[in-house]
Amino acid sequence: MSLPARSTRWNLLTHSVTDRRDVSSDPLPLLPLILENVPPGLRRALAQEGIPCRDYRPGPPEGRFLLCDCRALPRPSLDAGQVVIDTNQLRQGSADDPFEALLDERTHDVRWDIGGFSVTETVARIDKRQVRRGLLARLRRAIEGAGGIWLRTAAFPYPYRSVFNFRIDHDDYHAADFDATLKALAGCEAATTHFVTAAGFQQFPAALARLRGMDIGSHGYWHHTYKTAEENIRNIFRGIEALQTAGIEPFGFAAPHGRFNGGLLAALAALGIPYSSEFGLAYDETPFFLDGGRLLQIPIHPICLGVVLEAAVRRPGPADRSGEAVRATLGHWEQHARTCSQAGEPVFLYGHPTGRLGRYPEVLRRALQIASGLNATWKTNFRELHAWWRARAGARLSVRQDVDGFTVVADSLAAPYRLGIEYWQGEEVAVIPMDGPRLRFSPAALNYEQPATPATVRPVGIDRPEGLRGRIRRWIDWERVTPVDEIPWDNWQNVTKRTLRRMVDS
Repeated sequence: MSLPARSTRWNLLTHSVTDRRDVSSDPLPLLPLILENVPPGLRRALAQEGIPCRDYRPGPPEGRFLLCDCRALPRPSLDAGQVVIDTNQLRQGSADDPFEALLDERTHDVRWDIGGFSVTETVARIDKRQVRRGLLARLRRAIEGAGGIWLRTAAFPYPYRSVFNFRIDHDDYHAADFDATLKALAGCEAATTHFVTAAGFQQFPAALARLRGMDIGSHGYWHHTYKTAEENIRNIFRGIEALQTAGIEPFGFAAPHGRFNGGLLAALAALGIPYSSEFGLAYDETPFFLDGGRLLQIPIHPICLGVVLEAAVRRPGPADRSGEAVRATLGHWEQHARTCSQAGEPVFLYGHPTGRLGRYPEVLRRALQIASGLNATWKTNFRELHAWWRARAGARLSVRQDVDGFTVVADSLAAPYRLGIEYWQGEEVAVIPMDGPRLRFSPAALNYEQPATPATVRPVGIDRPEGLRGRIRRWIDWERVTPVDEIPWDNWQNVTKRTLRRMVDS
């Protein structure tokens, strides 16, 4: 049966091809949601949320709710009992298109007030967590209003409700700071991930040898994120080769300065990098897949000790305020970690050894102590997190309602991890382990809890009009990290950069 034109029978965002029936008599599964011609941003949000979904295909229906853009032609054929949810209507209530916002790759400068210091950083222009929450709240109301349920796979292996990792970016090598940092994290190595800039460590094989056995990713060869795919490929591949020569097999990648652009994404795809981590794309958000599911993005919290120390230097006055900056950083991290953990969201912190964590090792020790006190929080590294997220994405569930409750059937589980099923009623959630291919539960028999709302400090945009000099610097990708002789001649931007670099250096 073809999808009928919109009529007065539409209920909010939904339309059923038959009269509304009691869901208990509906033979079609309540989940998975069936997707046809939906925006990529919605696909990403549903995958992050862990909502069971499958693509539409002709034949026997696999789910009761079909999501599609009802403006598109041709329209999918429907079976009796199916309900259509018009994804175009989900845009209502948003100032900007939420589907496009979730795919936005732009950045801007922002400011936080941290312990009296004005801390600045360049991060993703769109708060993707906030957009995703608003979008899925509207979808949830539509599904529940049509007799559906909100059930999802937990973001972390059962029984964990959150996850913690401390990411350490080794931009350069300084013997005393490097040694102090490794001593500070002793005993907690499993909850850390290290990203190494190879150029700064290539001449120090003994230092690299101390990292063997830890979770190591590449930070490139030179500490710069380039604009073109070709330059990023050369830089990342060279950095990986240098670490491999030292007996280290890096697994993921983190872009210098947290930057992200199309040239970087193309390079990561060409090199088959399994995951990357850039707050220039997203921050304070659950992981999500890019490049058709081949690349996992792991967003982190962008406030590190370094930016707070820089803010302390900018503050007027002759006094050394580094001690205040240390205390402000720790206070902010503790608040962020506790609120995110209580809300069931990830806690991903980061920092740099040289002049920061190595100079103030008590900061790293205290951050790891804070993590140890977080209840039901998985302390792990990014390699293990990547393995879990891929296993979670491979779980295929369907849900039917019976007289006493619901039955969840799994075609595949998240082995070897234990999958958690979250069933939501209002603002409360019950989490149930799914240890086999079939799970039956009655909502009345479950124990519910109400997750806290994240109370992290949100930044304020400080973008200023860009002058001619700024536009030129951005156009030529100005930087002074790459040796002049290694800047290629392959485009006018690089030719201009080489010329200006030689003038400045001389």
